Amino acid sequence: MKRKIMVCGAALGLVLGWTGFAHASPVASHVLENAPSATVSVVSADGEAIAAAECYYPVYSGDSGAMVCFNPTGEHLYICDNASDGHHPVARYYRSDSSGLKTKHADVGYGTCLDHNLSIPESGWINYQACNYEGSTQLSCGYFSGRISARG
Repeated sequence: MKRKIMVCGAALGLVLGWTGFAHASPVASHVLENAPSATVSVVSADGEAIAAAECYYPVYSGDSGAMVCFNPTGEHLYICDNASDGHHPVARYYRSDSSGLKTKHADVGYGTCLDHNLSIPESGWINYQACNYEGSTQLSCGYFSGRISARG
């Protein structure tokens, strides 16, 4: 009888552990574990230093000259110059806590990214697009990412 109770108790413990009642596990880390990702080179505000950063759900402009990706931990939108074509990358995005289309130009060189630090509520989302521009003229844009959770 004691063995049956111990086995049942152990089984119940496993069930509780897997369902999250016994302990909390961050949902975002599980979702991001399987998400498409990229490691990018981010230029500091003064343009002097370059650091590596990880981001998820990269999208590209139609000509692949620009790439935009997002890291929900801290709500960082990375806007990257993906081609040595003399043009610059632009992120166009919608966010759950603000109305209308937003645009952010990045004055970075080929192979580097701008860290556009956003402050989106954890329950919020962002939907972004990568574009390649020459000055204020749009040359090429890709598809929007779809709503990406800001839960980091």
